[in-house]
Amino acid sequence: MTDEQRVWIKDLRAGSDIEEIYAVRAADVRQRRGGGPYMAATLGDRTGEVTALVWQNVDRFRGVLEPGNVVAIKGQVQRYNQQLQVVVRQAEAVPEASVDEELFLRSSSVDPTLLWKRLIDTIEDIGDPALRQLLLRVFSDPEVEERFRVAPAARSMHHAFRSGLLEHTVSVAEIARLLSGHYDLDNDLVIAGALLHDLGKIWELEIGPSIEYTDDGRLIGHLPMETLFVEKKIGELEDFPRETRRQLLHILLSHHGEYGFGSPRRPKTPEALLVHMADNLDSKMAGMLEAIAAEGSDDEAWTPYSRILERHIY
Repeated sequence: MTDEQRVWIKDLRAGSDIEEIYAVRAADVRQRRGGGPYMAATLGDRTGEVTALVWQNVDRFRGVLEPGNVVAIKGQVQRYNQQLQVVVRQAEAVPEASVDEELFLRSSSVDPTLLWKRLIDTIEDIGDPALRQLLLRVFSDPEVEERFRVAPAARSMHHAFRSGLLEHTVSVAEIARLLSGHYDLDNDLVIAGALLHDLGKIWELEIGPSIEYTDDGRLIGHLPMETLFVEKKIGELEDFPRETRRQLLHILLSHHGEYGFGSPRRPKTPEALLVHMADNLDSKMAGMLEAIAAEGSDDEAWTPYSRILERHIY
């Protein structure tokens, strides 16, 4: 089947029968109000996602509609509460060896080679020799470079695509540089924190037909992993300033902003607050622009309800 013959998620229409291959992003068994189980899943390809429902013979679909699997499904597209959904009649797991991952996960719209050059150029513009040396050491690490060039920034919230982490990181660094000059802060420290703030995502997430958490991602998380890695790289450098180390690690550990969002520390320096706000701005703006660009609403003025942003977008 060619790309032209494929039924992409973005092209689904209510009332049509479909027979197609999609990646399972999420799935769970729930209880109907009147009793009895049903299964709700999220199916996806590189153009979007759709809710899938199994109303009958739920046990037959357990282990097939499983997150991380690619499945061949037969079903019907319906509309409920202004949202498309697929009622699944049949589903069969597709062998991993025959899966073309590019069908299911989109890539950054910006050439990753150009993004990587912007990242390295940003590092080379840093005036503080200790921070510049640290960043070059981190991003010249073969494992870091290989993973960072392709890693997503998130599983679903924002930049959830191939090279999404690279796109997000470069954007946060460029936003932070603009804001740092406005507030007359330590620009080199801000840029270093912005470039390193999500480094741990390269070990937290793994990329395939779907984006999934690694065991380390579930058990440790990206903030501790990146902090430990950066501290290790600092230890390899001679006479790295103790105060710079302290403030840089604080930026990494506080960039989620609040305890309720998984931040071990809240920002306690102007530079840490700025990195947190730049990160938050870029992630929220990306989520909003992606919602506007996506299709699936009958209303030309408003997007479908965004579960991530918890609102419709105009």
